Amino acid sequence: MRGKLLLVEDQIFFRKGLRKMIEDHSLGWEVVGEAENGLEALDLIAQIKPHLVLTDIRMPGMDGIELAESIQRLYPGVDVVILTGYDDFKYAQAAVRFGVIDFLLKPCNDQTLMEVLQKAQERLKSAERQREELAASQRVKEEAQLRGMLLRLPVAQADELHSQLLGKRLLLIAVADFYPAHKSYRPEDLSLLQFALFNIIAELLQQQSVPGRLIALEFDRYAVVIGGQNADGMERQLSEAVRQYLGIELSATLTPAISSLHEATRICDAFLKRHASNQATPPTEPVSGAAGGQRVKELQTQLTGCILLGQNKLEQKLEALLSPMAGQSTEDAKMEALALAFALHQVAKQQLEITAETSGFANQLEQLQLIATAEAAQLWARREAEKFLSSYEEWRQRNNESIVNRALDYLDQHYMESCSLTDTAEMFHVSPAYFSKLFKKVTGDNYSAYLTKLRMQKAVLLLVNTDMKMFEIAAAVGYDDPNYFTNVFRMLHQMSPSDYRKQYKG
Repeated sequence: MRGKLLLVEDQIFFRKGLRKMIEDHSLGWEVVGEAENGLEALDLIAQIKPHLVLTDIRMPGMDGIELAESIQRLYPGVDVVILTGYDDFKYAQAAVRFGVIDFLLKPCNDQTLMEVLQKAQERLKSAERQREELAASQRVKEEAQLRGMLLRLPVAQADELHSQLLGKRLLLIAVADFYPAHKSYRPEDLSLLQFALFNIIAELLQQQSVPGRLIALEFDRYAVVIGGQNADGMERQLSEAVRQYLGIELSATLTPAISSLHEATRICDAFLKRHASNQATPPTEPVSGAAGGQRVKELQTQLTGCILLGQNKLEQKLEALLSPMAGQSTEDAKMEALALAFALHQVAKQQLEITAETSGFANQLEQLQLIATAEAAQLWARREAEKFLSSYEEWRQRNNESIVNRALDYLDQHYMESCSLTDTAEMFHVSPAYFSKLFKKVTGDNYSAYLTKLRMQKAVLLLVNTDMKMFEIAAAVGYDDPNYFTNVFRMLHQMSPSDYRKQYKG
């Protein structure tokens, strides 16, 4: 994830320099605001909700230590890094008691800044992982409680869960047989098949932009609690998708909106009686879909991030995911391989705009479920990764042919906005470093120099053809500080904007 960063520094040129260093490097941070002192920063924090505040220690009104103290009291989830001169360093260390996570000595160079921000980014990722794990644990707990409610079992805090059912619709699913005669699925592969089914349901909900929660009522009977307005026809789509992916038949029914808990339990009772399980010795406990779905989402997020960082990072990440499989139990390795295959499928569809073949997935799954060792599961997953990398390389080559031209068109329309190198690169799904090299190769200019020239060209047109004031022209071409705009213009044209206007307008 990209973190939101607020810069707090009363010296404007130093502040602008810091912003440029941050935007010119792929540090995982986006500068979402600037402030000249602590009081202004506190107002901004309430509006933009940054993850990190990078603040000078000496400022008028409210200094950096006072700001850190206020942030700890009012916004305890926001991290703070303090900029300090050597003479103030001992004073700055007092801010540790207010939760300051690091210090930067002025003047700081690119390398020092990168090291501090990379550590802050790791801290942010760690906190995000903890939140996701806690949320996943809570989802599993709530799923068990909802299942108990629908099955008329005693449930603690039942009143708090009523709101998760009322007004929602139920998609009731009954698997006809997990082991159809035309497939070689076995009872020991049930977890693998359930995992696949859960992710097909999750993918369909995502495609339809429908919020939903899967509840396993029995090992082969499920209910999906659905909100939103786009659920019509989902039962047919799900049946077709499961048939294509797994070669398994199922029955699916979509109910009207639930008006009461009694109605929900009555509908579930009738459903379970109508679709009684035909397996002689079913598992005693249904498998939860929350953990598997969460793992696919985690992998999908990681792979999407690596696409933005380039092919090397993507290959390294895939190898890091594949290598541990050989040391796992066979069942765990097969589950991890399937999770990776689903994640690759989703990323190919969403990021590379490639629709993977579904008809062959059942055959692939059969190959996976017949595997008897973790090493063989790893090899199966490696083949899936290699197919993905091949598709990625084709997409990258195709995309690169037009990427700079598209970027130039974008800059011509949005030059008055921030247009940082990192943001523009991310928009076109390439790493900032790769985009910078590609841009230089095609245009002959580095990115920031081209953007500056473009802005100055637009400024010249406004100077010569309008009577706009200097601060208005500065804002119109992307500079929120008129003095900074004037200095940049002077460096390029060897005269101030005012003198340029006089020269051409007399």
